[in-house]
Amino acid sequence: MRVLVTGASSLPGYRTVLAMLREGHEVVGTYLTHDIPAEHDRLLKVRMDVRDRYGLSKLFGEHKPDVVIHMAAYGDVDGCERDKALAWSVNVLGTINVVRLAGEFSDYLLYLSTDYVFDGQKGMYGELDPPYPINYYGLTKLCGEVAALSSGVDCSVVRASSIYGFGPGRKNFAKFLVEKLSSGGTVKALTDQYTTPTQASLLAEAIVEIVRRRLTGIFHIVGERMSRYEFALKVAELFGFDKARVEKATMDDFRWLAARPRDASLSCEQTRSVLEVDFYSTEKALSKLREEYEEVLGAV
Repeated sequence: MRVLVTGASSLPGYRTVLAMLREGHEVVGTYLTHDIPAEHDRLLKVRMDVRDRYGLSKLFGEHKPDVVIHMAAYGDVDGCERDKALAWSVNVLGTINVVRLAGEFSDYLLYLSTDYVFDGQKGMYGELDPPYPINYYGLTKLCGEVAALSSGVDCSVVRASSIYGFGPGRKNFAKFLVEKLSSGGTVKALTDQYTTPTQASLLAEAIVEIVRRRLTGIFHIVGERMSRYEFALKVAELFGFDKARVEKATMDDFRWLAARPRDASLSCEQTRSVLEVDFYSTEKALSKLREEYEEVLGAV
């Protein structure tokens, strides 16, 4: 099977590429700014901007992927608020470009979305709860969901929350924590913002199963609900850092441009009843985080 992964130099994209290669598939991975840090005889790396309709059309026509996993996005939440035209062109128009071509050339489409499609007023949102984004990033990702689900091709939308792990892409909270605490610094972590953090390697394992079984609909691939502060303490303990260097903070202490959901935690009960892979266990997720860290150290 030939799988196209857009945004393959992001953390979730990179982990998904590796998981698909382990399954024996041919993978075409696209990137824009940073190369994909992987080499394999079944991996073709292509520099591609999803806003480039002509380039994308040529790519699809040449490689005719059986499956498309669309992860390319502009994920800077404040950046999306600051430059709405850029956010719309990448997250909405770029997704429409991918979706149209998937409908023409491919059998199956998976779209990676986010907990930020919800407003954070109640938390533990189910797969079928009505979205209501409160920032522009969330709005553009919701529009991407609509485009994917209306593509006419068999499709799944996977929502994740605060994706973390070691690998390429923007610095996530766990990676920031380890780097900061290992250098002797302190970290401020929110006691009043709740998420259901998604471990990147476990997300990739779940995506492999969803694609293999050609499941359709909306899926929440997330871990247990906890505050940023609770999560930071768990990571500090895992790596043997002094937990006293994790300092409490509140959302009022941060001056973000874009509004943030206070409790965007996702319920995944429906998804867990369908999938066989365990993506939820905090113990397993932290074990994977440690494996990724040791993998990075071994590559240095």
